[in-house]
Amino acid sequence: MTQHYLTSAAYRDLTIHSIYAMSDSEIHALFARLRWGSTTHQGCPACGAWAVHYSRPQRRQWRCRECGRDFSVTSATAFASHKKPLRSILLAAFYYVTGVKGLAGLGLSRMGDYSPKAAHATLGKMRESIFRTQDFTPLTGIVEIDGGYFGGKPRKPNRRGRRNHQLIADRLAGRNPERQRPWHRSGTTRQNWEKRRNRRVVMIFREKGAPGEGAIRSIAAVASAEDDHHATELIARYVAPSATIMTDESPAYAGVSKTHEHYAVRHSQEYVSAEGINENQAESFFSRLRRWEYGVSHGVRPTYLADYANEMVWREDVRRHSIRVQLEMLLTKALTVGHSRWWRGYYQGKRRGTEILMNKDLHHSGPGKGNAQ
Repeated sequence: MTQHYLTSAAYRDLTIHSIYAMSDSEIHALFARLRWGSTTHQGCPACGAWAVHYSRPQRRQWRCRECGRDFSVTSATAFASHKKPLRSILLAAFYYVTGVKGLAGLGLSRMGDYSPKAAHATLGKMRESIFRTQDFTPLTGIVEIDGGYFGGKPRKPNRRGRRNHQLIADRLAGRNPERQRPWHRSGTTRQNWEKRRNRRVVMIFREKGAPGEGAIRSIAAVASAEDDHHATELIARYVAPSATIMTDESPAYAGVSKTHEHYAVRHSQEYVSAEGINENQAESFFSRLRRWEYGVSHGVRPTYLADYANEMVWREDVRRHSIRVQLEMLLTKALTVGHSRWWRGYYQGKRRGTEILMNKDLHHSGPGKGNAQ
C-alpha cells in the first residue's frame, strides 16, 4: 500500500522550528518575494512605479524613485498598519494552514500571543483575502451540487416529546393554535423560535477531476433556502452550460434538466447508484465544514458564514499541496488583495455588519456596507 501524501515528508516541508530559525531579514525577504514576485524590484503602492527603489534598511522600507513616498512590504495590503512583527504574522499563517478543520480566534490567541480581538481580526483578514481572490469562473465537466443547512440549531428541551405534548394539551384545552404566538403553534420555545432566524443553507458546487483525483475546484455560496429559485440562479452563474450536473433528489433541482445534462441519486435509498451517480465530493465538503462548526467554532452566525464556507472551499482545493506551498499561497493573497475592506478600522468600531448572501456585490462592499440580499 502506498503512503498517503499527508503522512509523507514531502508534505511537511515547513515546520514551526524552521520559522523560528529564520532571521528577520529572511522573513522580510520572503514577504517581499511573495508580494512582488521579485527579490530586487518593488512596486510603489502610491504611484505604481516598478523599479529598484531606494532602500531604507533601518526602517525596512523603500522610498519611491518616482513620487518620493515611503512604503513597506505590507503597505496597502491586508496587513497594512500592523503592530505585530512579520514573524508573528508568518506564524499566524502557519497555524492557519495547518489547522485542517480551521483555527479559532482564541486558539491563535493562546498560541501566537495575540489578544482575542487581534486574533479575530487577523484571521478575518486571511479569510477575506481568500474570499476576494477566489476564482468564480463557471465550473466545467462533471459538477456535483448540494445544499447543507448551518446555524439556527434549536436547544434540546429538558423533557423529550415536549412539542407533541404541547400540541395535545392545546387541543384538549380547546385553544386555537392560529391565535397563539408562532413558537406556541410550533410547539417550541421562544428561544428556539428566534434561533431559527439564523438558519442558512450553504450551496456547494464542486468540479470533479480525473478518476481517483476527487474534486479539483469548488465554489460555495450562502442562501436563505435550498429551493428552485436560488439553485437556478446560482447554477446559471457558477456552472457552464456544457457541464454535467449531479445532485440528490431534492425538488430544488427539478428544473436543472432544462439547461444541463442532469443526474440525481436518491439518498433515501443509496449513496451511489448502480450507474455510479453520486455527490460524494459535495458531501466531503460538508463533512469538513461540519467538523469546523462542531469542533472549532461551536456555533455559527449568518454574518460571517460565507467567509467560513469559502475558507473551507480553499482548504479543500489546496489539500494536495505541501504546507509551505499552502502558506505561500495564503500570504500571496493577503499581500496582493489590497487594503482590507471588511476589517480595516475594526479597532475603531467599524464592522461589516451584514451577511453575504449569494456572493452578491462581493467585490464592491466596504466596511459598514451590507451585502445582504
